[in-house]
Amino acid sequence: MLGRGAAVVVLGVGMLLWAPVGMAESELDTCLREQDLVRVTRVLDPDDRVVFARVVDDVHGHVSKAVEIAPGDRSLREVFERASEASGEAFPVSDDRVCAVVDLPEAAIDDETRVIVSTGLNYAAHAEEAGGGDVFLFPKPAAPTSAYARVAAPGGVMLLDYEVELAYVLLEEIVLDDPLTRDEFLDRTAFFLSNDISDREAIVRNASLSGTSTGFPEAKGQPGFFPAGPWMVRGSELFAALEACGADGLGLRLAVTSQGRTEMRQSASTSLMIIDPWDLIDYLRSWVDEHGRRSSMPFVRDAESRFYPLAVDEQRPMLSAGSIVQTGTPEGVAMNAPDGALGLAMRGLLRLRSPFQQFIHEERARFEAGDTGYLAPGDEILAEIDGLGAQNFMIGEAGSALGVDPCQPR
Repeated sequence: MLGRGAAVVVLGVGMLLWAPVGMAESELDTCLREQDLVRVTRVLDPDDRVVFARVVDDVHGHVSKAVEIAPGDRSLREVFERASEASGEAFPVSDDRVCAVVDLPEAAIDDETRVIVSTGLNYAAHAEEAGGGDVFLFPKPAAPTSAYARVAAPGGVMLLDYEVELAYVLLEEIVLDDPLTRDEFLDRTAFFLSNDISDREAIVRNASLSGTSTGFPEAKGQPGFFPAGPWMVRGSELFAALEACGADGLGLRLAVTSQGRTEMRQSASTSLMIIDPWDLIDYLRSWVDEHGRRSSMPFVRDAESRFYPLAVDEQRPMLSAGSIVQTGTPEGVAMNAPDGALGLAMRGLLRLRSPFQQFIHEERARFEAGDTGYLAPGDEILAEIDGLGAQNFMIGEAGSALGVDPCQPR
């Protein structure tokens, strides 16, 4: 069943594009287009070179034509300085030539020269469906991938979930103890659509009755769990356009097509964030002051347990240029806090399981019976944010090969 105000448009063989109609959010998207935002993407050009390009045309949020701005190895600050002047010949772009909008390879995450900071429970309704709690931060050690690359969970993972999110990348470094004005922050950032794919079982398995689960990096840091793009817009330009359109937030929407049935799962506005994107920098400073620069949540990579940082530089913590911040997801994810916690605990006790083990057992049983919203092989994710384009990717069999980001070396 399709959510109110949404439609599915079929373009070509096997390609489903989601086009919302008749909603306030789509009116905002139309208004933002009229502001002629400078939209920067990262693609393969006709000569198979990785380039940054300005989007000059799109179809329902998918890049269709672009003009080269700079080679793909240039800094983001330089790219955005040159973007408005890009005036070469436009070339066609298809989904299979659109890359992760930010080049942040796993090696850069592992050598801790750049970081990805994720935000949990930053929308009140999502916090409620998750069982309550305060906003918190954690590292996401997963390299960004294309907005259209197939996603596959590691073998054995059943409880795979989605999270549409507004994210931003830093065009230059931000020192945490050097306060920025909102305008200074927006000048140093570019915003894009992201999806925080999650293995919910890892979160529940590492939960405790006394605090936040330590399983978030494991749950969200697997390869392919970070579709990013298809394009980005400088913060100063995006929020000036938002103000010109008379809106106080961007619409976020996500639908899942499963077994031929499309259902709207998430539909909200960034105005509902508890902590605004620019205030997250100050929140991160406070978090580092209280908890330390390095997260206490472990992640195992190459048989080594690591504790990734939330900021670089031990002496003066900062976010380096090219680092990414995800701002959190609204309500509507597949996993919800269990009803009847006492009954769950009793059922677990009868089977010598903890409440968390019992919850995993019951959620797996529901998934196998087709009675959950978790992602299954063959499902298609359709997501968008006003002004920032659309994502469209398939879910593969657990343990199967991931979709290919065309900009990554073969």
